[in-house]
Amino acid sequence: MTVLSMRAFSSVVLVVASLGLASAGTAQTLREPAKGSSERAAILDALRPAVEAEMRGSVEFVVSTMRATPNWAFVQVEPQRPGGGAIDLAQTGFRDEADMMDGLTVFALVSFQGGRWNLVDHVVGPTDVAYAGWSERYGVPAKLLGFEE
Repeated sequence: MTVLSMRAFSSVVLVVASLGLASAGTAQTLREPAKGSSERAAILDALRPAVEAEMRGSVEFVVSTMRATPNWAFVQVEPQRPGGGAIDLAQTGFRDEADMMDGLTVFALVSFQGGRWNLVDHVVGPTDVAYAGWSERYGVPAKLLGFEE
């Protein structure tokens, strides 16, 4: 092998290796923020005002799923009244849609911009996978939403 072809070969090896590391780094950044952490609280607090407006009162969340990257978070939560009280659907903004909903489960997409977490989109009580299009619409990794890439 000549010196020139050896350099070209080395360059190709470096590019391939760096691509492998980049994709491994992406996979490693998918995580669940720890319970009680300020990051987890900030993600939920980004969602809270919209859900409280729809539920017409204060809520706290029982987290079923929370996956995050440095710039995105996806959550599935069950809202309840502070202290664990059930939310009466008839007293919410969804009272006329109850027969078309599957409970009050909330799915939300939150982004980290400007030094804080911000609500991008959410859906309450869907009867299908209403967030399936979020990967394409917002450019988030499908894996964040629980889909294979």
